[in-house]
Amino acid sequence: MRVGDSQRPVLPDLTASGLGPASLDELELDAARRAAGRGDTEETARQFEKLFAVLLVRELRRCMPEGPFGKGAGADVYEGWFDEHLGSALAEHDSMGIAGMIKTSIQRTQAARDAAAGAAGAREPGA
Repeated sequence: MRVGDSQRPVLPDLTASGLGPASLDELELDAARRAAGRGDTEETARQFEKLFAVLLVRELRRCMPEGPFGKGAGADVYEGWFDEHLGSALAEHDSMGIAGMIKTSIQRTQAARDAAAGAAGAREPGA
């Protein structure tokens, strides 16, 4: 996508590719997709940071030789809960700074697109 394109960014559908389980990750991605569709830059950026933080915590935890909840029957349930809540807490106040950077980038892109559309409209005869 380039500045001035009229198409909106499209977030990938992980379920169709088989890359993601039917889980909270999909719900977070759907929430980000809906926010992007509405043009809500702040919510889109916040949802992206939350999803990124949850995935980051999950992958860091998987690098550990043994999870914090051991290897018992319910360990995977608690680990998923842990990943979700710790990732959400990290993203809650833009702790990593990702949401702020994404919001600024989206706003700059939108401003450049609006300026390009305004310049194109001014060049048209009868405008």
